[in-house]
Amino acid sequence: MNSMQRVRRLLPSLTAAVLTAAAATLVPDPAAAQQVGGPLVIRDVTVIPMDRQTTLPGHTVVVRDGVIERVAPDAEVRVPEGARVIDGAGRYLMPGLVDMHIHVVGGVGAQPDGAWQQMTLLAANGVTTARSLAGAPTAPQVRDAIDAGTLVGPDLYLAGPSLNHQSVTTPDAVRAAVRQQAEAGFDFIKTHGVSSAVYDAMVQAAAEAGVPLAGHVTPDYGLFRALEAGQQIEHLDGYLAATIPQGAPVQAPPGQVYLGDELDHMDEAAMAGLARRTVEAGVWNSPTLALFEVVADPQPPEHYLAWPDTRYVPARAREAWSGQMAQMAAAPVAPGRRERYLELRRAMTRALRDAGAGIMAGSDSPQFFLAPGFALHRELRALQAAGLTPYEVLAAATVNPARYIGESARFGVVAEGHEADLLLLEADPLEDVANAARIAGVVLDGRWLPASEIAEMKAAVAAAAE
Repeated sequence: MNSMQRVRRLLPSLTAAVLTAAAATLVPDPAAAQQVGGPLVIRDVTVIPMDRQTTLPGHTVVVRDGVIERVAPDAEVRVPEGARVIDGAGRYLMPGLVDMHIHVVGGVGAQPDGAWQQMTLLAANGVTTARSLAGAPTAPQVRDAIDAGTLVGPDLYLAGPSLNHQSVTTPDAVRAAVRQQAEAGFDFIKTHGVSSAVYDAMVQAAAEAGVPLAGHVTPDYGLFRALEAGQQIEHLDGYLAATIPQGAPVQAPPGQVYLGDELDHMDEAAMAGLARRTVEAGVWNSPTLALFEVVADPQPPEHYLAWPDTRYVPARAREAWSGQMAQMAAAPVAPGRRERYLELRRAMTRALRDAGAGIMAGSDSPQFFLAPGFALHRELRALQAAGLTPYEVLAAATVNPARYIGESARFGVVAEGHEADLLLLEADPLEDVANAARIAGVVLDGRWLPASEIAEMKAAVAAAAE
């Protein structure tokens, strides 16, 4: 996002020393800078606008100063003088992807630190906007570096430090924490499990500060209180537990993964009613299906070490995650339990879709071999496997997050006047969302990143990861 065009709150700026150090390594070369300022034209492409379920074959898109200036049939478009022209014949153009659940890692975005690796991989995978739900203390500096143009990465929305049983233990403490985060300019408040009284105070304080509340639902306050509060819910927290009838011999234990006898008492028929209540409350969900496919049904470490995207994971993380996966894979679980739990999550996602509830794509990366950027594509495939249509999946990673954030006039669709965050693909993602990973190029805030440059970006991260 062009820093001169920002309309939302900014966190405190980088210090001059940090900006100078980052700029020395990461300032785009003059040719790249010219790509941002000069016109960019993608000709004769099939546009997937995502403001409605349709395609626009044979269209040309003109970008100037980081904004989409024209979207029209090719014969009607005059190519501006001096424009860089990209051949879109046989290709597909859609909005850039949005990952609504990442965690910004440590570093200020100076190559080769962790934040630089993370932001580079996100951009290389077509993620042009991302929301961090509690990240490293340096996350505001990373966002400032992106806004200043010294770091290539997605437009970032940030939640403040997680509010949980350890960080806030009284209503007064949580009110003070919410006020502090709001004054610091954070975009969201993240709840990670607090007592009922503290949750009520958090909800009130967030509403007074005008900062949306997002995150976990724990048994302390439960799904129905979260719906009443209008909290945006991650991981489908609370839903499966709420399908167990009152008076059942077994209730859901604390936690997010259910692999015991409680599965036998979860009633799929109750999901439609829960979904309707979600719609009535106006609450959005980010299911993070791909994450729980790993957590609930882990494979031996060798399985994940063979994933192509694992080469971009730092060696120390690979080692740590391998130990975690080995422990989880060895845990005794009755036959069929893992599969049943995952299918219930997919069924709840379908119920929300059927009811018309808002669904957004989030990866909760990086963790458990879910590498930045690549993890979002895994989530898209998981949502499609759960039964969502390709268009519904793409909406969850484009227009839906923009609507939830309240920025649908700025990003999330391919339309005139919107920011030029675009994804050029070699194949149709409306046939299979896996095609969203077949990237011919990315337009990030008007800057053209061709496949050759993306390959170089990935190679640099792979080298740093070792």
